[in-house]
Amino acid sequence: MDQLANQVLHDRYQLQSLLGRKTGRRTFLATDLETRSPIVIKLLLFGPDFTWNDLKLFEREAETLKSLEHPAIPKYLDFFEVETELGKGFALVQSYIEARSLRE
Repeated sequence: MDQLANQVLHDRYQLQSLLGRKTGRRTFLATDLETRSPIVIKLLLFGPDFTWNDLKLFEREAETLKSLEHPAIPKYLDFFEVETELGKGFALVQSYIEARSLRE
């Protein structure tokens, strides 16, 4: 269980469970408290291993999602600054698509 689970971000998104973790990044299944729908939140947190290139890639991912429209690709929903007990960073919110992982 991740220590951020069950926290509410941006007064709207409640983190549920950790889906993935990479250095400086975490991906959560969450619930949009306004629509009651499942969503995915990707967090990029500033830390000792953070580089500005990480932020550029994260912002590029958000911009790419905004421009794509396909039922098999998550939809961009929101992007905002975040402050957690693990530090400051950014959050990318996208729609949840129930599917197999790329690894599968």
